[in-house]
Amino acid sequence: MSPTLLFVACTLAPALQVAPQERPGRVLDAALHHLGNDPTPDWPEAPLQPEGTKLEVRFDSAANAGEWMLYLRQRSIDNIWRLRMNGAEFAQLRTGGDLVERWYALPAGLVKSGANLLEVVPDTPSDDIVVGDVRLVERSVRDMFRLQKLAVRVSDARDGSALPARVSFVDANGQRPPLFFAKPAATATRDGVLYLDGAAELELPRGTYRTFATRGPEWSLAESVLTLDEAPASISFTLASEVDTRGFMACDTHLHTLQFSGHGDASALERQVTLAGEGVELAIATDHNHNIDYAPFQRELGLSKWYTSVVGNEVTTDIGHFNAFPLSPADPVPPFRSRDIVTIVQGIRGLGAQVVILNHPRWPSATNSPFGHHQLDRVLGRFDPPFELPVDATEMLNSTTEEKDPLGLFRDWFALLNRGVRIFAVGSSDSHTVGEPVGQGRTYVPSASEDAATIDVAAACAAIRDGRTSISQGFVATALASGKPAMGLALDRSTDLEPVSLELRVQAAHWLRPRKATAFANGRAIATQPVPSETDKPLDVTLRFDLALRERNDAWVVFLVEGDAIATPAWPAVNPYTLAATNPVFIDRDGGGYTSPGSAASAFAPKATPDTLRARFAELDGPHTVQLAAAWLALERGRGVPHVKALERVRELLGERATTDADLVELLAR
Repeated sequence: MSPTLLFVACTLAPALQVAPQERPGRVLDAALHHLGNDPTPDWPEAPLQPEGTKLEVRFDSAANAGEWMLYLRQRSIDNIWRLRMNGAEFAQLRTGGDLVERWYALPAGLVKSGANLLEVVPDTPSDDIVVGDVRLVERSVRDMFRLQKLAVRVSDARDGSALPARVSFVDANGQRPPLFFAKPAATATRDGVLYLDGAAELELPRGTYRTFATRGPEWSLAESVLTLDEAPASISFTLASEVDTRGFMACDTHLHTLQFSGHGDASALERQVTLAGEGVELAIATDHNHNIDYAPFQRELGLSKWYTSVVGNEVTTDIGHFNAFPLSPADPVPPFRSRDIVTIVQGIRGLGAQVVILNHPRWPSATNSPFGHHQLDRVLGRFDPPFELPVDATEMLNSTTEEKDPLGLFRDWFALLNRGVRIFAVGSSDSHTVGEPVGQGRTYVPSASEDAATIDVAAACAAIRDGRTSISQGFVATALASGKPAMGLALDRSTDLEPVSLELRVQAAHWLRPRKATAFANGRAIATQPVPSETDKPLDVTLRFDLALRERNDAWVVFLVEGDAIATPAWPAVNPYTLAATNPVFIDRDGGGYTSPGSAASAFAPKATPDTLRARFAELDGPHTVQLAAAWLALERGRGVPHVKALERVRELLGERATTDADLVELLAR
């Protein structure tokens, strides 16, 4: 099927949900079936063992001269499962994990007079699902759901021009209604969600809805009440740009489509509409083990002016996922069958990728993940067995991955920075579906061009590699030195008396609320300030941080801004918080250029004596002390000094700090 035909099929034959008491129709198969290849003890409604890899339902019927509908229940649809009637595909099961009711439209002529065969057939037979309670309804979509026509327009407050946006609908119970028959082609719909390029027409069930228009976190949010009754209706929204990001472009480094990744629910064309509608300006296509070019799909829909697209690939391996870009769609897919990270990344770079990112480093769990498998030490930033992580960046924000502790991944990253690993943070969405907002996690990349269609991709890649970026899940944080962006820069502050001063600019649209900003120096929180804001007003505030950094102790400084959970149904989020962070500002305190705590410890420890070590401990901040104590203990073990004796000497040299510094206590307890 061509991309255009797939898009039309998904738009005109959606899956629907209605309340149980509204289930009419003739039962074709009352049972719930487990299809796949593995036992599923957590699914009590279906057999533990799989019954096969596809479902066939045979039934007799009159022919359907007009549109009918098919009802069923389903669970755990992650990949493509095709619905076929008498050999003709008419829909695909909508993805989702819970046991839910779904309705699918049956176009006229699919059901024959006499014997018929309904099939549920997978592209991936190993995918385990529940499907069943199949019913045939001899009514059309419009009749079944009492649909009414609605025209929607979204415009830019500056000049009234049409504006790509996301429009959301919820009823009085907070439920999202099914949406149908959206046009023109540059639209994407799911239950309660419409993406449009400024204007669209669609149909939805009659009733009263709260409606919202948004365009990502830089724009305002508009809300209205809509009542649909006996006559067609129209609704208009006006959105204003509320966050000034001049000099930066919003980048999403992690994007998927069902069409090329094989799971999720977004076609390649739908993905373009969502990118324009969320204000993403630099879009990296990263379907699993595919080099995909979005540009032809952009041109087909007339969306090229809204963002620059980049060919990338989520190189998906057994030991981790790596986003790589830019690549050529004509080149081979980067190697993904190795179980060695260094070999994998070397192969990626050999194909020309300028940036390699380690994705969701603690997914799917803290232990079953890249950082877990390689036993990252969160105190020392070392892997066991030792190896050098050969990537440019790692995801600190992934807005579709649950991270209950907003600082959990940051502790990993801070440990690596302290050891001296030059690795920077990116934010992304990892969106696989239309409903998951692309760009909810994003990276702000410096750009000389203010035209989103002409971003210099090579310069953007260099900025990501050099850490001259910030990351966002709701608002924008920019570290400043003398009023200019300072992320990724090394600043000579060897002649400064304490404190060292930096600024933090925090910006947010009126519907997002940052609460506090924290400065971390070498991984320790050394200063916190509340973020002043006014209810229902955009925020643009610059906070001055006077940081107490010890003389001769080089430091990296990261600012983290934490905020309230997203309160509106217009922009649903996985995690109950909002967050923004800068990449490090490197502070040179001794005039010799910036040196990490780990590198400084490695240089000092081999020439240390107990007396010089005692004196040096007295001069150092906590992270430097931890790294030096660990380096000296390793040297002592190499000299044949018994471990217990070496620990006793270090505790003596550290004095009170051996019992008051949490990281030192953990180190010395090993």
